[in-house]
Amino acid sequence: MLAVICSLRSLTVIAAVVLPSGCQAWKVDNRPAPTVIEQAGNNRVAITMDDRRWVVLNNAQVQSDSIVGMRVTGNTVGIGRTALSLPRVRAIETRRFSITRTLGLGVVALFIPSLYRFAIIEEE
Repeated sequence: MLAVICSLRSLTVIAAVVLPSGCQAWKVDNRPAPTVIEQAGNNRVAITMDDRRWVVLNNAQVQSDSIVGMRVTGNTVGIGRTALSLPRVRAIETRRFSITRTLGLGVVALFIPSLYRFAIIEEE
């Protein structure tokens, strides 16, 4: 019985951590790049270049003809401060609320208790 309570408790903690992150997704913002960067503030932005390279920047700013920020991740080599040519930017994405992901995770969350119940083998 104690094992079941511990399992339910850990399942609740996992759901509390995972579900809120499922409500957001990267979405392309079609506004001019300087406007998107300015309104993003200290939040992360994902930038795709003309040659399909991409990078996620934190604290991005427009300086002259470049977007400058601290590199978080991407498919290019490099760490730390990164500058990207503004005219070569193909798309900028920001994290926004996604109703599709939220509903999908909600449906999955509804089935977790029933899957857990089927997984327990009761002794008779």
